[in-house]
Amino acid sequence: MAATPSLSAAEVCCYLSHRRCWQIIADGNDRYGVVFEDDVVFSADAGLLLSDDQWVPRDADVVKLESFFIKVRLARKHVAVGNGYSVARLVGEHVGAAGYLVSKVAAQKLIRRTGPARHVVDHVLFSPTLLTCSLNTTYQLTPALCAQSQFIVGGEVLPTLIQVDPPHRRKRVIDKIRSEASRGLAHVRNRSFWGTEELPAVAFKAP
Repeated sequence: MAATPSLSAAEVCCYLSHRRCWQIIADGNDRYGVVFEDDVVFSADAGLLLSDDQWVPRDADVVKLESFFIKVRLARKHVAVGNGYSVARLVGEHVGAAGYLVSKVAAQKLIRRTGPARHVVDHVLFSPTLLTCSLNTTYQLTPALCAQSQFIVGGEVLPTLIQVDPPHRRKRVIDKIRSEASRGLAHVRNRSFWGTEELPAVAFKAP
């Protein structure tokens, strides 16, 4: 798979594999689907939560199940969903796409709103600077039930990797304008000018 001016070949392949998953969910009969990358580490009780969908907020388009161990902003209101987990609205950026739940309706919207790879897939899903994210209602599961294996050794989070920010990508002026407009829309939709909290990182319920 060829690279694009802004994405590496690996990033294009990753984006296309996720988009294929969205298509399967969009075409399927189930109300929700979950997408996991192949390097993910699960909490010991992940299967209990994923065995049914009764805990999923009715208005949720996407629920992020992963922690990338960076600062995140969530709504202050957390709703318990059992087994020590809760969900809260994700109102800021939280990159990483190793594990998330997506509704059938949201998958259909993602297919309509995306095409050839222009952005890394975790920004498409979890960066409010893009409309593909800001037009969704997105929740964060806390603690996270999965994380990328690069962060985990012997069931423990590597402390040296916590708070490592994702690489910065230079943007054109028009892209910056679009990003800020999309971010503003996300704030309005999430009512996130108030009632939010910043966490140093979403905890991971280690295996």
